Amino acid sequence: MKSRIQTVLAISSVAIISTAGVATAGSGNNASVLQETPVTAIEGNSLSIDQTVATNSNIAGVQRTGADPDNANLINDLEDSSGDAPDTTEFLALTAPSLITADTAGAATQTGSGNEATITVGGVDTFVGLRQTGDNNNAEITSGSGQVLLFQEGDGNNGTLSTSDGALLASLLQDGNENRATVTVSGVDSEGLLAQIGDDNDTDLTVNTAGASVTFTVQGNNTSATLPASVVSSAGGGQITIIQRPLGSQ
Repeated sequence: MKSRIQTVLAISSVAIISTAGVATAGSGNNASVLQETPVTAIEGNSLSIDQTVATNSNIAGVQRTGADPDNANLINDLEDSSGDAPDTTEFLALTAPSLITADTAGAATQTGSGNEATITVGGVDTFVGLRQTGDNNNAEITSGSGQVLLFQEGDGNNGTLSTSDGALLASLLQDGNENRATVTVSGVDSEGLLAQIGDDNDTDLTVNTAGASVTFTVQGNNTSATLPASVVSSAGGGQITIIQRPLGSQ
């Protein structure tokens, strides 16, 4: 099934669409969409959905968890269990809270004007969660496995996400304006979670390691990595947390 959904202009527009139970080229695919456009909007919102090669896929909502992005906790301290300094195989590590989560009972939501999203879904039992709140946000989602979650709050944000080869999760939170991000996750049971909190940040995250779980949080404005964060080790497994903040911040 390919769908093109667009709000009507010149009125306060609310479009609620569900494709549950509709026969498609795949089997058992569902999509629930909510579009809200204010009466003062110059343009509406646009959403394109393609589930033709998917089976039992679901397109629905995503929500903030309420977690504080500053709550990153040390896994290991500076001494091991024997009281000695860590050896070369031990590292300081951080765990970062999950900032967004799937809302399977909700709808993929566009609230504002000029928001655009293209969703292409394949694989079996895949899930895509989308929320765009603000104006002129853009999303490009390609889901081949697992979950893909995108939450954009602000104006002019641009997010591109993809999963493939048995990946479990690609997740992106953009809280601010004019942020650009790409999250690419492949490899069995791998996860990539990127959060941009601020304005005008440019961030890429690539995870290509089976079993790896990578969290990358950017807090601040006008940050840009010369090279994208890329995890391609063949060792596999483990958790990696990256936090990027302006100099002088805690």
